[in-house]
Amino acid sequence: MLGYDVDDNASRFSNYFHVLRELVHLSSGHLALEPRFEVKALLADHLHDDARAVTKILRRLSELRTPGEYPGAPAEELTALLDRAGEAAGTPEYLEIAYGELKPTLIAAVRVHLQQVDPLLDEPSLRLLTQLLHRQERHTTELPAGREQSAFEDLGALPLRLREVRSLTVMAPADRPARDAFVELADDGEPAEQKHVLHSLMHAELCAAELTARSSHEHPDMPWDFHVDMARRCWDEIRHAEVLDRLLATDLDCHWGDYPVDLRAYASAYALDLHERLARAGEAGDRLKRLVDRSEPAVARVLDYMLADDAVRAQQPAETS
Repeated sequence: MLGYDVDDNASRFSNYFHVLRELVHLSSGHLALEPRFEVKALLADHLHDDARAVTKILRRLSELRTPGEYPGAPAEELTALLDRAGEAAGTPEYLEIAYGELKPTLIAAVRVHLQQVDPLLDEPSLRLLTQLLHRQERHTTELPAGREQSAFEDLGALPLRLREVRSLTVMAPADRPARDAFVELADDGEPAEQKHVLHSLMHAELCAAELTARSSHEHPDMPWDFHVDMARRCWDEIRHAEVLDRLLATDLDCHWGDYPVDLRAYASAYALDLHERLARAGEAGDRLKRLVDRSEPAVARVLDYMLADDAVRAQQPAETS
């Protein structure tokens, strides 16, 4: 019969947990510092996937009868790699480590794990690992690093330091998000044209995603459910920016960067404490409602979907599929 024993299984999942939790934490910190809109969008999508994977791994660990013992702290070898990712000199270096080493290392370990899983005895692990593998492979395809290599022959086989805890390090403050080089920064005015209004709304959604990600990163001691919720919120806000980007191009003959954007609202919100930041985020729906009432049908339809996303997120816990 194939399969690891319960403790070996828990140890392997614990190593995956440490990699994924660190990726969520660090990608949340770097999202505001990455200037390219397309890469921001991918980071938001991937950290949302990784946050849900952490939740599933924690659930599987509890099913394996290991409450309070696993996931422990990672071995010295993995700790060194995670520290190197956390100490990256800038976002480009972080992306090289995250997508060139951490994710390929995780992929290689999951493949080893899958070869040994008993598909009947341990079907819950089989389902989790299969989804995890497919999503991690998609991530490295969508955001490839210059060179991809596994840092260890088998990440899952590394020992754990049980009854120890790894603390997450918070990056320097990010009170000024990065923008594509072609986007002009200027004082905000009162735009008259609808295309300018929607361009400003796209920028506002982008700022909201960046604030959400930093709120998660800067408060690592919050319960994990908070971080999963922040990952979902960040993903929603980035998707809204992507939808508006498409709407501008297809319906209004306008493109991201055609108008200057103002970073003062971001800086003002960033200066707030966590509770006030989250309260400020809830006010965005009121602005959307006013725009829906004043917009043409095609535009109103898009904004209505964005409102629906906000309403669902406010009423339901973060989903983990």
